[in-house]
Amino acid sequence: MRILYSIFTLAILLGCYSKKDNTTEITNAISEEIKLDSLGLEKIFADTTLKLVNALDIKELTKNLADTSLFYGLGDGFLKLDSIKKTNSYPDYVSHLDIGMYKDIKAVLYKDIDLGEGNVLKIWGFDYQTYEACPYANGKVILVSSIKDSKNVGCVPFAYFHNWADAPFYDSFKTNSVLDKMGNLTIIETVNNGGIDDKEMEYQNKSTSTYRYKMVDGVLK
Repeated sequence: MRILYSIFTLAILLGCYSKKDNTTEITNAISEEIKLDSLGLEKIFADTTLKLVNALDIKELTKNLADTSLFYGLGDGFLKLDSIKKTNSYPDYVSHLDIGMYKDIKAVLYKDIDLGEGNVLKIWGFDYQTYEACPYANGKVILVSSIKDSKNVGCVPFAYFHNWADAPFYDSFKTNSVLDKMGNLTIIETVNNGGIDDKEMEYQNKSTSTYRYKMVDGVLK
């Protein structure tokens, strides 16, 4: 009986140890901390060696991006422009640009992080601008898509700046973001906005917010 008890106890310990190893493999799979600010975003999108993301991949990568996100409509805008470019209609499209229409959207893949167990973080993003008239918007955003067994199970913004103006009103978003080795994503967002109030007085506001995501089973939540 004592021998059977010892074997049973050893089996439990080995099982716990194995489970701990699997967890460590996932949470420690990010080899280096990734920090991004506005300057970092400029460098990424200026890198001509990065792979461009095609329309088929965009459909998958943007799944599960919240419809309340500042960048929710970029996927559809990219697909529309991609279709126009493939039919050689882009020069005509640009010549007829109107208020609020996208002038161009580029999508690039920054890097893949293999977490093991079928989990991959795809770090990618959009560079975009609209027609140069009020309202006008431009910006750059890096997103993280959580891929599990080749399917997108999550998509969150990582780092971005976004500018919008419709004189005399404007909004400006900028972030400082860190994805650490343990899969914790921290985003410090600064928003500046201004305009003219009902009394025709100029106003300016500035606010800072912090957003945090934690990687759970290979997915940022």
